[in-house]
Amino acid sequence: MMPIRIKTIPALEARTQFGQIMKDVQGGRVRVLVEKSGVPMVAIISADEFRKVIAEREARFEVVDRIRRRAPLVPDREVEQDVRAALKHVRRRRRA
Repeated sequence: MMPIRIKTIPALEARTQFGQIMKDVQGGRVRVLVEKSGVPMVAIISADEFRKVIAEREARFEVVDRIRRRAPLVPDREVEQDVRAALKHVRRRRRA
């Protein structure tokens, strides 16, 4: 599997080359970061990658909501600390 490449382009180029950018990004091997005056403004990713990002985000929030429903007397700060610790643990396992 080839690594995903991030290509940075100015906004004017993004506007004039949008069709080609869509083709490049569609395969999922390229992400495009669009800058305006040298400042990153938006990223262009494939629709499949976007769906995955949204699904992962919703799953993470579901975990937080489930924890809150089971432990309503626990302060939000403590819940957030527990969630951060759990995510850190999962990320370590994925890297191993």
